[in-house]
Amino acid sequence: MARQSFDDNHYLQLFISGSEDAFDAIFKRYYEGLRQFAKVLLPYPTDEAEDIVAEMFCALWHNRRQLAISTTLNAYLYVAVRNRIFDYYRKRKSMYNLPEEALAEMPDDGYQQPDHQLMYKDITVHIQSLIAQLPPQMQLVFKMHRYEGFSYEEIAGLLNISVNSVKTHMFRALKFLKATYPILPIC
Repeated sequence: MARQSFDDNHYLQLFISGSEDAFDAIFKRYYEGLRQFAKVLLPYPTDEAEDIVAEMFCALWHNRRQLAISTTLNAYLYVAVRNRIFDYYRKRKSMYNLPEEALAEMPDDGYQQPDHQLMYKDITVHIQSLIAQLPPQMQLVFKMHRYEGFSYEEIAGLLNISVNSVKTHMFRALKFLKATYPILPIC
């Protein structure tokens, strides 16, 4: 796991200095996972996941010299996509119809807008309840991969199962989450 972190830091430094090859490597490494993550959080069916992830990478490239990443690159990218998804919901105002006065009265800590905090809390609670419905082994694999950042190979080694079993668990977990996540109206 230390090797993965080292490579990320190496590519990140090259990327910040303007290396297009490093950007390509980061893009290829994270794009598919970020797209799948976005698909889980967006109403189905939608093609917005690809757009949101692509826009995030474009913004990342344009703002690379101002990047201040205090966590891992992996965590930073997932939070960036999550925040863009919050913006997606906020722009469409499809999730909450809170009066503007209610939003104005809520404290703003300067980091996230109040409506982002509400949406994040609701989405998180709902997804956590859906994850809790997964079979125990599938739930464990999903949490190890999505929350702990373990690779499929690492999970397979720790749980003493094949990599294909890990992939199957992840595929079924994502399929279940996408099928059971509520379809939100687009206003």
